[in-house]
Amino acid sequence: MNRVKFLLVVMIALLLILPSALPTNGQTNLFNMSYIFMGGPDSHLVQVNRTKGSLDVVSPNYFDIDENGKLIKTWTLDSDFINEMHNRGMRVVPFLSNHWNITAGKKGLDRREQLAKEVAFAIDQYNLDGVNVDIEGVNHTYRDAHTDFVRLLRKYIPNHKEVSVAVAANPNGWNTGWHGFYDYKGLSNHADYLMIMAYDESWESPQSPVGPVSSISFFTRSVEYAINQGVPKERIVVGLPFYGRLWKTDGPTSEGITLAGRGISGPSVETLVSKYKGRIDFDEKTQTPKATFTIPNGQQSFLGKTILSAGEYVIWYENESSIRAKLRVPSQYGIKGTGSWALGHDTPHTWNYYTEALNWKAIKHVVTRFGSGPMGVTTSKVNFRESPSKAGTILGEFFTDTPLKITGDPVTADALQWYPIQLADETEGFVAGDFLKTFLLKELYGKSRYDTSILVSNEGWKEKSNAVILGRGDLPIDALTGSVLATKNESPLLLTGSSSLPDSVLEEINRLSPTTVFLLGGKAAISESIESTLKELGYTVRRIAGKSRYDTSIQVAAEVGIQNEIILTTGKDSPDALSVAPYAGIKQIPILLTKQNSLPDEVRNFVLEHSISKITIIGGEGAVSGNIIKELQELGITNIDRVSGKSRYDTSVAIATRFKDDLDISSLYFASGVSYIDALPGSPLAAKNGAPILLVNNGDLPASVVNFLQEELPATPNVNIIGGYGVISDATRTNVFKALK
Repeated sequence: MNRVKFLLVVMIALLLILPSALPTNGQTNLFNMSYIFMGGPDSHLVQVNRTKGSLDVVSPNYFDIDENGKLIKTWTLDSDFINEMHNRGMRVVPFLSNHWNITAGKKGLDRREQLAKEVAFAIDQYNLDGVNVDIEGVNHTYRDAHTDFVRLLRKYIPNHKEVSVAVAANPNGWNTGWHGFYDYKGLSNHADYLMIMAYDESWESPQSPVGPVSSISFFTRSVEYAINQGVPKERIVVGLPFYGRLWKTDGPTSEGITLAGRGISGPSVETLVSKYKGRIDFDEKTQTPKATFTIPNGQQSFLGKTILSAGEYVIWYENESSIRAKLRVPSQYGIKGTGSWALGHDTPHTWNYYTEALNWKAIKHVVTRFGSGPMGVTTSKVNFRESPSKAGTILGEFFTDTPLKITGDPVTADALQWYPIQLADETEGFVAGDFLKTFLLKELYGKSRYDTSILVSNEGWKEKSNAVILGRGDLPIDALTGSVLATKNESPLLLTGSSSLPDSVLEEINRLSPTTVFLLGGKAAISESIESTLKELGYTVRRIAGKSRYDTSIQVAAEVGIQNEIILTTGKDSPDALSVAPYAGIKQIPILLTKQNSLPDEVRNFVLEHSISKITIIGGEGAVSGNIIKELQELGITNIDRVSGKSRYDTSVAIATRFKDDLDISSLYFASGVSYIDALPGSPLAAKNGAPILLVNNGDLPASVVNFLQEELPATPNVNIIGGYGVISDATRTNVFKALK
């Protein structure tokens, strides 16, 4: 909470634990509260509405302490809002804050008896439900005074109303400074609960490490400290952040401002990453996402009133995967529940999963991995019955949007189809098909990208293949354009190391027993020793290579066969070629690579020599600029089309939408837009099945993907996911399932 109050502007081991049933009788949902700091009464109501009934308590910024230590009621205090919350069954517990004004905090504690009475009177006057004490920045010398102040509040505020305390996270056990200000055990003797501010592991300062606001280790150790201090578990609430922190890594802004840990809301992160086609990586160790992006020269954005000028940026923040990981902690440690800072910094979809994920432990059976086979997703709350009948014993009730593994054919009874379901603990039962959308899931991944390519090969080429395409597994650029060649030869695309051929890949080549093995790239990409090994085994080896990646794409095009049309994509590290590969393979249109702002000479000469008359550009101007179109027009090309979106994810959707009539959308392939090398071997398989490839990020699905799944499909498709859970997380997979029509 602390510093972020002045800095933020309103703008998921990735382990996802999915509840498979609602709490049974006698079980209750864990406690959930959140703070409201930004905006006024009208926006407060909007912020609460977004939570979809997930909160027990809202804690608005109604009470401040001035520099004389007196209570100030803020302008946002609103009786209509309080009454509306009460009508919804929610409690309104404002937080009392000095907003890091150390003088105000000390003065308030010096006159704590009077201040406690003032707070108690205001609670009664406005029909509030208690107070959350949030005094920060005061050092350990006021520790006992702080505890006594909470005792006095408990004395003057009726027992049926709440007295809670926000305390600094203290995973390192510091006894001095402002961390030492909080006597955890003493405070818990008087407070209904302590709200641990388990954030600001990094903070706004050049001295701050560039890293998570709240890593999973920081978060859990903060809870462990409270337990070790003797705080009863039922009085521990752990707070998680909805905000992130931004660093400009290449120096100050154009205004001379050093951005080192500037607070940024969740929606603002999404806006910047989308606008500048940023990259998102999920750090498994900290269970935290990191976004990196570049603002090009001549462009700028705003974060509040601060100009974000051209340069390199990194943001550590929270998404569904990281929040879900934190929401497991209360049940793991048996504590009261969670808090959060703050409404207005959350993304709207946060509340689609929050309550469900928070209460995962209250459910006996959980799903952690899916596996290939029939799947169902509940379309509403539905009973899980012991037998396929309306009279069957109810074993539990599933949440809406719960993925379920189907273990057999449906059974007809009571005019319904009943699907057999098995839970993680092998409990078996049935769900009525009227409450399920069903599909076939195929998960293709191995222990490495090389093993994944083998599994894809096994899936699509169960017998022999006349050819095999071999691409470099650590640098995909040459192999990206080779997927069209693989489709032409009706062959799989396998991955290899640059200097050595993995034994497992060689075994797969031997299983396929091809006549010809095509090597994509020069000897620096795939070594001469690999070529020699294959030749010694009796294979005909054909190396397709050029003087550059652009020239290599031309050599591949020559092997594919040239008519009068090409597809043009960026030669930089980008999955655009992967997204268009199935369509290009089906139509046998070669994919050529280009620089962003100028046509390589090789490509220019190719277009002229082969009388190319139609060119489709894949990607936006950040990938292939408008200057390329001008150059093509100067060459006499008039039939130029561009298929693009605001991001690589949007571009993949734009491709699937544009060429939908040439694709079979009854089956979809999903690949990571970040670590897409894993999915590269899947492009010939997708082309073989006539299916598009959609790119997804880790955690929250891009809005364009959700829209495509819900608006563009005639029926629920079969789902093929290429890549393991470290690349495409549980959360991402679940979001795909939930978004299906």
